[in-house]
Amino acid sequence: MMSARLSVGLWSRGMELVRKEWSTFFLATLGTIFMSFAIVALTIPYRFAGAGLAGIALLTKYVWDISPAWVIAIGNLILLGWGWKVLSPRFVLWTLYVSMLTSGAVAFFELFEYPMLNDMLLAAILSGILGGLGIGLVFKAGASTGGTDVLVMAARKKWGVDVGMYSFYINITILLFSWFVVDMERLLLGGILLYVESLTIDNVLKSFDRRKQVSVITGCPEEVRRFIVEDMNKSATLLEGSGAYTGDERTMIMVVVNRRQAMDLKRFVVSVDPKAFIILADVAEVVGEGFKHWKHI
Repeated sequence: MMSARLSVGLWSRGMELVRKEWSTFFLATLGTIFMSFAIVALTIPYRFAGAGLAGIALLTKYVWDISPAWVIAIGNLILLGWGWKVLSPRFVLWTLYVSMLTSGAVAFFELFEYPMLNDMLLAAILSGILGGLGIGLVFKAGASTGGTDVLVMAARKKWGVDVGMYSFYINITILLFSWFVVDMERLLLGGILLYVESLTIDNVLKSFDRRKQVSVITGCPEEVRRFIVEDMNKSATLLEGSGAYTGDERTMIMVVVNRRQAMDLKRFVVSVDPKAFIILADVAEVVGEGFKHWKHI
């Protein structure tokens, strides 16, 4: 009876979370589908090594022909059962959702056959790109793929261990065990896959919030300010300073815009003050009024 009430409670909290965070639900679902397809169509057929819980699931598939769907589901349930008391409810619920959806998606994609590529390096790269895209979308949604993420997060809360090093040691151990199951070529290709995957994850996370920080030092600050506020409908920060060499008082205007707006602003500044000093810098993420809200972090 108690377990039934607990299940109903988790279900109701999960549905409430989905209603409040539909964008998280969409990105986490889409990312999980990409990630699951990469495992089934581009990793398992070539017997590539992997890391984390997915790496363990691959090993059990290669050795005992056990579907990764079962290993991912059972493994995540065990890890969440062990660490749920020290983890945030949001983290636990979204990790549980992604884990169960991954298991279901993997089982679904296993029903079909996929054409084999003659070039295993190309297959590893494609798997890394597609898997990284999926994981990146899940991370962007503020969710987790489970597995070693749960283990290291709970270990950090329980014992204060270093997350990065702990995760590194776990993944190295799994890769070493893979050495006894797959040959050296597939082990190395698995390493390439993981490297491409990590690069793709980074690019996915950056691309969603990619902005330009534009700093303009000009003798016509009022014209530039008016253009930013009235024409671009943006706000900016005005900073007063002086040149180290000349000692002249100048105003610096700092604003964060998208790439197209940065080009428009640059053209306008040059048109009103050809001697203006303009600095453009890439910004990976912006949080605050007018951009991403703090509650979505």
